[in-house]
Amino acid sequence: MAKKDKSDSPVETASLSMRIRQLEESRKPERHTHNRAALSSNGLAMAGRVTTELVAGLVVGTGIGWALDQWLNTSPVLMVVMFFLGAVAGMMNVWRALTGRGMAAGFFDEKRQAGQDDPSPDEKSRSD
Repeated sequence: MAKKDKSDSPVETASLSMRIRQLEESRKPERHTHNRAALSSNGLAMAGRVTTELVAGLVVGTGIGWALDQWLNTSPVLMVVMFFLGAVAGMMNVWRALTGRGMAAGFFDEKRQAGQDDPSPDEKSRSD
């Protein structure tokens, strides 16, 4: 004969649920006062990304310019040009990161992103 498992009774399940709830409530973190001087971890992550984007743009641009100068046996003109192009690319990446556009390429329709899916009458006439 199969024995019936008594641990599935509703009384024991309710008791277990109550004990789990009490344990979770006792382990809730205490609220601390907000320290304005400290940056949140999200802010630190964004600061690290901004720094990385700027430095990477400069390093990659300068490296490509230096390699082209070595290959073409030219003065460091290409390195200087690519340095500035790398700086511009790094600043564009920072701008995209800070505005929430991510790494999307091409046209970014701000109106559709903001939830304005219904075009205005002027836009309707332009699209027709």
